[in-house]
Amino acid sequence: MRWWPMMRCFSPCRTDDGCRGNVVPLSQAPEGRRLLVHRIEGGRNLCARMAALGIYPGAEVEVLCAGCDRPCLIKVHGSTLSLGAGVSNKILVCGRPA
Repeated sequence: MRWWPMMRCFSPCRTDDGCRGNVVPLSQAPEGRRLLVHRIEGGRNLCARMAALGIYPGAEVEVLCAGCDRPCLIKVHGSTLSLGAGVSNKILVCGRPA
């Protein structure tokens, strides 16, 4: 089996979900709010790793604790995750559409 036909199965790591409001990195998102993942600014490996954790475009996340250059705590699909500052800067979120 050749590897290149399988590449078509992967969708881009972004969504056109009609986000309302500003799109900001997860590390700069306000605490205590539920937001939608708009885009992941990373390569295929980062997108695949985040998707395995349940973080993908269109997923709803709740920001528990965020700040400059420190790990970011989020709640996604009932699980609490801690993401490093570098990764949380690459995940762009926005307010939920009405």
